[in-house]
Amino acid sequence: MKKKESSATASTMATAPARPVADTGTVARVALLLRLIVEQQGPFTLTDIAQASNLPAPTVHRLLDLLTQQGLVAHAKSQRSYRVGTELYRIASLVRVNVPLNQIVQPILADAAQECDETCYFALYLPAQLAVMYESRVDSSHSLDYRVDFNRPMSLLWGSSGRAILAFLPPERIQAAIEQERRFSRDGRVPDETRLMAELKRIREQGYAYSRGQRVPGAVGVLAPVFDQTGTIYGSLGFTVPEQRFREDKLPQFIASATRHAAQLSNALGASMSPSIGGAA
Repeated sequence: MKKKESSATASTMATAPARPVADTGTVARVALLLRLIVEQQGPFTLTDIAQASNLPAPTVHRLLDLLTQQGLVAHAKSQRSYRVGTELYRIASLVRVNVPLNQIVQPILADAAQECDETCYFALYLPAQLAVMYESRVDSSHSLDYRVDFNRPMSLLWGSSGRAILAFLPPERIQAAIEQERRFSRDGRVPDETRLMAELKRIREQGYAYSRGQRVPGAVGVLAPVFDQTGTIYGSLGFTVPEQRFREDKLPQFIASATRHAAQLSNALGASMSPSIGGAA
């Protein structure tokens, strides 16, 4: 289990009011309600969820009754408020145990790689080591002209894979990473702190990191942050492209794809995309 840290909130992860899905059938409405329910940290009322879902109160009442009958939702301290039911908790626990994260990551990487026809990577944040580690990838149709090391902890201070994570750490952890680099850097390289802090601010504002040859000579990187269910930085996702094949006019496509697929993985990890609707118990 990864240790959780508080972190800055990405502009790309800002919450927005929930909207009903385009399909207004019963299954689609139940799915919407379940998404809203499991994102809450406490009990909620019928009025809360009706307002958040933009569904009529009678419809929400009927659906909550159906979910209650199946044990997916339960009444809280009073009949006027609800909470997650034991059956929904059991299902979620089984998914967590029986479905490895890689089964979720790989299809997202594959979709991004096919979209841009460049290799897409997922890099995992290692809090205990203040490091980043490439964990998964899906290759493009092109051959790579450089080697990316997998399952090896690397500095957070270099490359878009590390800086997309570093930018969303608390200030004291950023400073700790800088001091760690000063003590343990093999080649003695340490980025200028003033310029680094300015770039991290820019990454937070734009929601992605962009680098050229910082970690791997001849590589261009575009990676976006990935967050977990607590809003804590979890890793980064995006592309590395050989410089000789990289075209500036394709940069917006890489940015759009990296940020969208990173948000998709964040959502799969439980990062909230809806406002809190918890009501009084």
